[in-house]
Amino acid sequence: MACNAPANETDVTISPASFRSASEDIRYIPRYLLNPGDTLQISFLIRADRGPAIYRVEAGDTLKVKVFHHPEVDDTYYVRPDGNISLPYKGACLVVGLTPEEARDHIADLYSDMWRNPIVALQVTSFGKRLDELKSILGSPATGQSIQTTISPDGYFTLPLVGEFAAAGRAVSQVQQAVEAAYVDRFPEVEIGVQLSDTAGFGVFVQGEVSQPGRVAVTGPITASRALAMAGGAQLGTSDLKNCILLTMAPDGVAEAHRVDLYAVLEQGDVSRDALLGPNDVLVVPSTSITRANRWVDQYITKMFLFRGIGVSAAYRIDGFSTP
Repeated sequence: MACNAPANETDVTISPASFRSASEDIRYIPRYLLNPGDTLQISFLIRADRGPAIYRVEAGDTLKVKVFHHPEVDDTYYVRPDGNISLPYKGACLVVGLTPEEARDHIADLYSDMWRNPIVALQVTSFGKRLDELKSILGSPATGQSIQTTISPDGYFTLPLVGEFAAAGRAVSQVQQAVEAAYVDRFPEVEIGVQLSDTAGFGVFVQGEVSQPGRVAVTGPITASRALAMAGGAQLGTSDLKNCILLTMAPDGVAEAHRVDLYAVLEQGDVSRDALLGPNDVLVVPSTSITRANRWVDQYITKMFLFRGIGVSAAYRIDGFSTP
């Protein structure tokens, strides 16, 4: 079914899609995409049972080294911030990142040009201040802490010891995965949690058979039923709550139109069907006369594509179905 687009836009062809409950599920997973000005709460839980399976020497460790028959080397050595220890006759010896066994063998190799088959023993006698540094930054010597960070105008935020992360346009779950990946190697004992604690505010649009159609200003994620209530509710007798339409822009840049059954939410109490709206999403409550005549695709979805400025888009999805 094609729509008549304005002269400066190409036609958009939309294939009719059947309404299936399976295709609705995708909309009921929280999907808020972050924006500059949003505030995230990052929690750090330090667990003693999640230490590294293989310990590697870190800056700040102290190593007790003994070379049999060569007591002039026997001593306790501090791993400097540059990752080296200072050995007699050899000077700087890089050990950071090595297992204790690898460090032992490395020291033996260094002295092999002086002594035949040197036998080296090495023991990590105190561990570095890796976790102490993180706890100090977080402001707690206990087992866990959290910090808040605001997404900057360029869409990034910064966390201690690991640097900056891109956040704008991403879901909270995606940001959590990136933060976890950054900390896991250096701090395997730390569990990371990321939550959206505040938003900069945004708007959603409610149109169709509602009392007060237009833009609804909100300060956080909002469900379709709440957006409908803020628009004055549906028009009694003319609205088709079972076939509401939600237009959104997916993270991959493809426009999506989904059916939302607000009748199940409001009349049957099935809150699991209450879709979560993101910034600039468009919710339309169609007329019963339109849906009975099966003209909802042409008269509502097509108009919403043009309303969102997607009239020239060649990629879009309807209820899980894709078009070329």
